[in-house]
Amino acid sequence: MFKQVRAYIPKARGVRFYHSIDHPSSNLIVNPDSIESTILTNSLKHIPKYGFNSYCVTKSIQDLKYPDSIHSVLTSNADGKSLEFQLMLHWLRIQRSKLHEHIMDPASEFHSIENEYERVSYLIKQRLQYNEPIIKKLSYGLSQLSTPYNLSQSLEELHNLSDDIVYYAGDESNDFAWYTKRAGVSSIYVASELYMLSDTSENFKNTKEFVDNRVRGFDGLGGVYNNIEQWGAFNAIGLVNLVKSQWMRG
Repeated sequence: MFKQVRAYIPKARGVRFYHSIDHPSSNLIVNPDSIESTILTNSLKHIPKYGFNSYCVTKSIQDLKYPDSIHSVLTSNADGKSLEFQLMLHWLRIQRSKLHEHIMDPASEFHSIENEYERVSYLIKQRLQYNEPIIKKLSYGLSQLSTPYNLSQSLEELHNLSDDIVYYAGDESNDFAWYTKRAGVSSIYVASELYMLSDTSENFKNTKEFVDNRVRGFDGLGGVYNNIEQWGAFNAIGLVNLVKSQWMRG
């Protein structure tokens, strides 16, 4: 059930385009044709100034010359989720789409990296790089993710990101390691993102080193993660607690 079945067609520069019956298509992360998506995507350009605030959505509606009543479309289709959380969740999905586009670019440095764990490190750092334009506003956005009624969707999006990273890095596990790798990458990503919030080094150099060290440590544990007794370190409850504690600190 969990076997990562890959097929690839050789492209220019030896790039491999992967397909899996288990890994969802990254082209479906965001529906560009829906009104909600159009409004939220346009809202993102206002985040550097206003942060993850509902006013970004209001500004977007004005930009697009939609009637003010369109607010009700967003709120009625969101199962009671606030506009701030919808904006944050949409931003996260757009960044996943960007990461997918980066991977699919034949000229990307990613394709010159051969080691699986080095690719994991590269992809985590690439995803964190997308935070830079809104880094001063990210703290409030992350706090939206940790509220109890948002946590389920937040964890789902975090899992989707780690699944993308591990899959594109070349993971071929089809046993217990399938779970542990993704939980491990999720933990590393959350810790790295929080580290980044307080990183004042030039070009976030310290954050990049932090990621490299964490991934090397995870790689160094090797096959122990195939042992179910080791799962305790990365079980679902532990990950939830890490996410809540880290994002709430944000």
